[in-house]
Amino acid sequence: MFLVSSTTTATTKIPTTRIATQNFEKTSTSPEEMTATSSTSIKTTYTPGDTSCLSTDCSRTLLYAYSNDLSPEAVLNSWRAFENISSWFSWYGSVRFDIENMDMKFHTNKFVVNSTILKDMPNPNQGFKNTSIGSNVFDVIEKFFSSTEAPVCGSTILILLKRYPNETDISRLVSLIRYHHAMLHVMISVLPSGGTQSKTMYRLASKTNGLGAFELDDKFSKYITSFPIYEKKCAAYATNVQVTGNGTKTLPKFYPLIYKSYRIAITFLDHFPIGQFRNLNLRWKGVHYHGNYPVTSLDVTGGGNSGTLTGRWIGIHGGGYNMSLDYSYSGSDLQNLQIRIYGPT
Repeated sequence: MFLVSSTTTATTKIPTTRIATQNFEKTSTSPEEMTATSSTSIKTTYTPGDTSCLSTDCSRTLLYAYSNDLSPEAVLNSWRAFENISSWFSWYGSVRFDIENMDMKFHTNKFVVNSTILKDMPNPNQGFKNTSIGSNVFDVIEKFFSSTEAPVCGSTILILLKRYPNETDISRLVSLIRYHHAMLHVMISVLPSGGTQSKTMYRLASKTNGLGAFELDDKFSKYITSFPIYEKKCAAYATNVQVTGNGTKTLPKFYPLIYKSYRIAITFLDHFPIGQFRNLNLRWKGVHYHGNYPVTSLDVTGGGNSGTLTGRWIGIHGGGYNMSLDYSYSGSDLQNLQIRIYGPT
């Protein structure tokens, strides 16, 4: 079944194109106060029907959030991989979580963030001692959107997750992120340090036009550049697909306005290991132009690759395109995919 409506059009975030997206949980449109139930008792009040947060451009603020359970090398090397690539954010936030007291910092120069991270590296002595304790990553999101130090409307959150949360209910966070027209991406360690719910953050990324990739810790620095967090790229197309076995799915249409170079990104599994994946082929067909993006199991395992995220830059002409996905997986398990197309405004 589809997690998306057959063809839907967003009224916010992307002013230059129509974005196909999935159906989200129904939320109230009447003013209300919502309070997080978390260990740090962060309280955020907002009005879902308010239009004070209207993002008219791509994100201007990036939050880099990393688990205290990761190695210092994984955290620092991932940041430096991003730091060495041009980006257009005006604000950069950083925070270490899976500790009792999080200290979120903001800067307008990404090179200054490097020294901030060096002063706030993972420390096992400050972390949670029991593997049954879930991550407090939910508190990170609450804390970020309650901040007044940097603009959070239309922001991007990148999370490096080592410990899984124990929570499964993400409805409040979906509402909070969507209200702020933000986007959440998460790199999820395939070797968790604790917690029970491996798919919670993947589901949250799915419902906020983001990406959730399962990776080995030492590959984080390689795959961070596969996320749309450098240069000026907005979400032009986002859909989530459930598949099983072999077949073809018809996807919502894609409407780019003019010829541009777009970044196609697909998470082909919502779990690890990746042995069930065989191949897929994303196709687009218009009146005058057509194209495809094929991915095989060799593509995602060769050359030192190991995770569940794949992507490529492809030039696509303006127009309307019928979209479809051919897929092949071994076994009968249900697979949840994220299909995204990002491009400059």
